[in-house]
Amino acid sequence: MKYTKLTTVALAVAVSVASLSSCTRNFQDINTNPQLPNDEMLSRDGVLNGAYMPELQKQIVPTAVAGGTDEANDYQVAYNLMTDSWMGYVAPKDAKWTGRNLTQFYFDTGWTNGSFGLGTTKVFVPWTQIKKLAHDGVNKNDQIWSIAQISKILAMHRTADRYGAIPYSSVGSGSFVVPYDAQEDVYKSFFAELDEAINTLYTYSLNTPIVARASDIIYDGDALKWAKLGNSLMLRLAMRVRYVDANLSRTWAEKAMTHAAGLIENVEDIAVLDHKAGITTRNSLHIVANSYDDTRMGASIYSFMKGYADPRLSKYFTGNLDFAVPPAIPSTAGDYAGAAKPLVEEYSPTYIFKASEVAFLKAEAALAGYNTNGGTPKSHYENGIRLSFVENGISESAVAGYLSSTRLPATFTDKANPKYSAEPTSKVTTAWDNGDSEEVMLEKIITQKYLAIYPDGQEAWSEWRRTGYPRLLPAHTSISNFGVVASDGHKNGVRCIPYPQSELINNATHLQEAVNKHRGGNNTAIVNVWWDVKPKN
Repeated sequence: MKYTKLTTVALAVAVSVASLSSCTRNFQDINTNPQLPNDEMLSRDGVLNGAYMPELQKQIVPTAVAGGTDEANDYQVAYNLMTDSWMGYVAPKDAKWTGRNLTQFYFDTGWTNGSFGLGTTKVFVPWTQIKKLAHDGVNKNDQIWSIAQISKILAMHRTADRYGAIPYSSVGSGSFVVPYDAQEDVYKSFFAELDEAINTLYTYSLNTPIVARASDIIYDGDALKWAKLGNSLMLRLAMRVRYVDANLSRTWAEKAMTHAAGLIENVEDIAVLDHKAGITTRNSLHIVANSYDDTRMGASIYSFMKGYADPRLSKYFTGNLDFAVPPAIPSTAGDYAGAAKPLVEEYSPTYIFKASEVAFLKAEAALAGYNTNGGTPKSHYENGIRLSFVENGISESAVAGYLSSTRLPATFTDKANPKYSAEPTSKVTTAWDNGDSEEVMLEKIITQKYLAIYPDGQEAWSEWRRTGYPRLLPAHTSISNFGVVASDGHKNGVRCIPYPQSELINNATHLQEAVNKHRGGNNTAIVNVWWDVKPKN
């Protein structure tokens, strides 16, 4: 992994400081080199933070930096071949990993180890160092600590949503041989931590707009925008638990929607990993699609967008927009090389949280009868579509026709292998109808959220498991070694990620306790996580 000059210097300084710390306390004065900064100086001046904050934030969605591809490799395994493909956003052009394709639900040992490490150690290592500097050290910085807290939860809620129970509350000491926390307890901790961080940053923003020396590659230290992101994340997590704990959901959702800081509700406040704090980021999807030439448009998203005559189709993909790859098929020896590719540039930003997602979260909250601080399910739903069009550079003049359309998802005709052609399983249109059942309204909200948050397959997968929507094209095969039943597009499929072999070796006692308590004694991929309780008919 390569770093920018700033990060390299900061890490080198960190190593120097670590080596200097071997001096004994009695000889501290005579062993201190006046030409070198000590730990207290580095903490005060934000030098060490310059190494750790970007490293933490890059793990939210694995995002490469100029000259490196490690994060792109992480992204390909943990997102592109797993959640992004399971949700029909994309698919491999040839599924070349014969007999161990993640898209066919086979969990390779090495890839599974790496995916778990991405969601745990790669997040906690830089976060622990920031905690030491900004929270536990002599130069406490509540604002930098709050940014780190929100960044950590942005990453760790994805891990919890993938696995259920995870190591969390005991990791701060630096050891990873620790007990697992129930997902319910982890979520409740998320809410409390977010509440504290949001209030800290909002209060600070009233007098000082920018957190100095934050080394923040999302908002460049903009305190109010961080408070809005924190509220938006709180709303996302609150709606996630709607079916398992309605009171918990309502409490935190309404707190987020009525907080004085506000939410991400316009394109200027969207959270992205981009060129900030002296660091140039590279889009990992671009690397997978172009440098590796490994991914193509998925059939499910094609069916929706083609059927709806959705103008975002040409913003998301390039090439033959009538050629897509069906879900969960065996190796095909390049039959789909001519299918459309994701349209993304090398230095395109990596989206963390869009304004359109917030609107759809509010639409569901309004549907559930929550206080959304104004608006109706219809108004929030239509605003979500409008915002998504703006986010993708589409004229608002195109929105009206889309909002009134009664078009349905299209038949998927496989241009390479006709046997994989399929009829859509979804029957919802884009037009809102107050006469629809609440369930149909929910399906419309989640389907449009799915289209808006592309290419975030992790979030789409979590929402699909929670609600059963959108109704995707059925998976064709399963070669799963962890019990996965091929989905009909609405239920079954992968319900959680298996715990890795590395944990069975390094943290066996605590992992077995978690498997016994939260997975019925079997480390499979078919156990529902805590919030996945809604019946799927």
